Amino acid sequence: MVQNVKDFIEGMMSVQGTKIDFSADRNRILKEILPVIRKNCDISNAHHSGLFSLCGLFLRLKDHYNWEHKNPPWNPTDKEQLLTWIDGKETLWLHCLDSSYEPIRINGHIFDFLNNQAVNQYLIPAGLYYGSGYGRGLKPTFFLGTVKEKRLVEGFTLIILEQDLACDLSPAPAQRQGRTIVIRLDPLRFFLWSKIQEMDQLEREGTDLALYYYGWDPALPPDNQLEPIVQSELETILFHELGEAKDRSFPHGLWRSLLVHFPFSRIELYLRTLKDLLADTHPGGTLNYIIREKKAGSLGFYLSNLKGLRHSLFPEIIPAIRKFKSQKDWTVIEQARKIGRKRLILQTLRIRELAETYIPPRPEEFSRCFEQEFFKPFGL
Repeated sequence: MVQNVKDFIEGMMSVQGTKIDFSADRNRILKEILPVIRKNCDISNAHHSGLFSLCGLFLRLKDHYNWEHKNPPWNPTDKEQLLTWIDGKETLWLHCLDSSYEPIRINGHIFDFLNNQAVNQYLIPAGLYYGSGYGRGLKPTFFLGTVKEKRLVEGFTLIILEQDLACDLSPAPAQRQGRTIVIRLDPLRFFLWSKIQEMDQLEREGTDLALYYYGWDPALPPDNQLEPIVQSELETILFHELGEAKDRSFPHGLWRSLLVHFPFSRIELYLRTLKDLLADTHPGGTLNYIIREKKAGSLGFYLSNLKGLRHSLFPEIIPAIRKFKSQKDWTVIEQARKIGRKRLILQTLRIRELAETYIPPRPEEFSRCFEQEFFKPFGL
């Protein structure tokens, strides 16, 4: 059921327990909070840019430059202007290294920068949404966007943001907090365009499959062709978030404990990859949705994302997709999903056993066992 923003807010209560005022002035609110959120984004980037490889950091900065200058992702980027802008960012980050994250102030109220739930009670009436939390490597991540749509999906609140007004260098297209799922169209557009431009063999194979089913014509301008893909893939990534919400393989407390004990590590990367695949293979997750709706284009993009550990942890899906290409038989995808999920669950159970034994008293022993049992078989 689709509802507009006003319908969404009706029934919500403000911090003081009274109805929120729908006459909230967006410009006034933005003037108050936007500089603070952007500054917090810069502080996070300054402290955590080392999370990315040099190549990865450059590509993120390039996308950030285009986003900041309101350039569509397919527009050519002036190299000299980009490098000058990057120099300016690096100088800004140096000044941010001694800065602390600032609280969010709205209408005389002061909120912790991570308390997005309280902040959003003031923002949503103005058609805005603020996101905050911790990402990979426990990097604080922030964004502010304009609300396009809200709907209820399987008991979860879905909020779609049309435009990012503030973001850091970790612009995930989708994220979930509790029973709220947020999908950001700006990062999704940049993500899909990066896939269309991908040259890696496996990713190219998947993208070519996706574009074939979406009817992409490279001779035509990309703007009118990309938007229907964005709208379709929006629904697909929604079911990744739903699958993650429904999957109970990792108890929440254990999951948080593991991330705290092993930030910035390849154990964290392995755990996050495993959790993503558990969401994808869940009966209520990504692959089941793709199969049910027969979304061959989404299946192609799924293949294009199967690199690195995702490939190693879910080897059944690649030959299954290749078989699907020739036979158009969705049962081979379903079979791969079921087989892969069984093995992923067994891995998860073993990780839980190790964690219950060694976390928190002996994390170094957990790390040693993890390396031996999970990385060594892959030759890593």
